[in-house]
Amino acid sequence: MESRSGELRYVRVDATNLNLALKLRTLAWPNRTIPEYYYEKAYHDDWQEDVCWLVYHSDDLVGLAGIYTFDEGEGGYDELESVWMDSFMIVPEFRRRGFGGQVLSDVFEYCKGLAGFKYFRLDTTFWEGRPAVALYDKMMDLREKYDTEKPEHGEYYLVYSKALGDWEVKPWNNRFLGLNRPGMSG
Repeated sequence: MESRSGELRYVRVDATNLNLALKLRTLAWPNRTIPEYYYEKAYHDDWQEDVCWLVYHSDDLVGLAGIYTFDEGEGGYDELESVWMDSFMIVPEFRRRGFGGQVLSDVFEYCKGLAGFKYFRLDTTFWEGRPAVALYDKMMDLREKYDTEKPEHGEYYLVYSKALGDWEVKPWNNRFLGLNRPGMSG
């Protein structure tokens, strides 16, 4: 993946750097198990729609980002037009420097290049004053309260959506996502 600003460097997570990615993921979500698909991504370098990247600024590791899709019928999922953000985090000492917005923008542009997808979506746990929510409110087209499932931590989930082309965003409308499965949601 390329950085639109040229400031960031993205290194695909693979077998050689998987432990570093897992360390970052555990730093961000210490009480969550790591889902099996996360390991699978590292061993399938031909996957373009289910991938994670370590994010660097110069030689500093500043974050982790990834995307995933659902297969038809997977977990009751009924919509194949969306690419979902996965494992989006900025290392604490690099927050509030604009890296989050740059990474989100770069991932969005990457997703625009994937064939067959109309929407870029992400889910997050809401609690009052959460900084990520302000970023998503600024950069995404649509914010929906998602209360089909209740989070273990936080007040409720939000689903954000953005069109990958020149069409109107179709709301998620509280459909099943399986967010309470181990390792899901941020």
